[in-house]
Amino acid sequence: MMPQSPKYLVVGGDSLVGREVFQVLKEQNKPVISTTRRLETVNSERIYLDFSVADSYRVPDTIEHAFVIAAATDYTRCEEDPMAVKVNVEFIPMAIQALLRQGIFVSYISTNSVFGGEQAWPNEDAPHFPGIAYAQQKSDSEKVLADYAQAINAQDGYQVIRLTKILDLTTPPLPNWLESWNKGEVVTPFADLIFAPMSRQFVSQSIVQVGETQKSGDFHLSGAENISYVDLAHLIAQKVGVSAELIKATTAVEKGVHIAFKPKYSGLGMARTTRLCNIEPQHISSVIDDIF
Repeated sequence: MMPQSPKYLVVGGDSLVGREVFQVLKEQNKPVISTTRRLETVNSERIYLDFSVADSYRVPDTIEHAFVIAAATDYTRCEEDPMAVKVNVEFIPMAIQALLRQGIFVSYISTNSVFGGEQAWPNEDAPHFPGIAYAQQKSDSEKVLADYAQAINAQDGYQVIRLTKILDLTTPPLPNWLESWNKGEVVTPFADLIFAPMSRQFVSQSIVQVGETQKSGDFHLSGAENISYVDLAHLIAQKVGVSAELIKATTAVEKGVHIAFKPKYSGLGMARTTRLCNIEPQHISSVIDDIF
């Protein structure tokens, strides 16, 4: 059994963003179901979908809008596992094509990493310069999807929403920082790791807001500032009343830690998104407030 006549589908309901988008739609009293690749968790609101199993995909006839928030995202897996390439570049675009053929509008989630990290605030139409394997696969998936849509004259039937880093209390290294501070211990954040964080609340609400426009093309959701993890540590310490003396800046290079994606710039330009959806980049003060 599932909700009567579900109109919204969240593909990737097991992910942080997928779970949050599903909850936002439910809170808005939208008839929504999600997908899971964990058979043991299938229930009245969750249908089974595993992109690596071609015949597992079934979409209720009543679905009108699908949020596709699924991908192989682990950087190491994308480098080493051929199945990750198939999932990201073949299976997911093929599934979206099937949705488009059924007349279902699709909001497809992508990543800021397609721009490579050397461009400051690339807007929605900026050229891609992917570096790591995950970024290359997501960039390729966008191209494959565009070709599929053009082949069936469905260019107006989908949108791409690219995201920067999502932050909450479970995001490493925040749990370790808070635990260390509770013990009066020093934390050593990296000064050479830059990101433009957003809160999961902002991201999920904004994805739904962009999706509800059903405008085609590319959209961006981004934090308003490019900051280092040292900056973040100081902001959180100030928020929770921890002395700055418990923060000692270091770098990944000094620690000998390999970071697969180390962008010089992480933030995305949002000119088109702001104009069409009335969404501004999220300032770090708002991110910190949401987290706590």
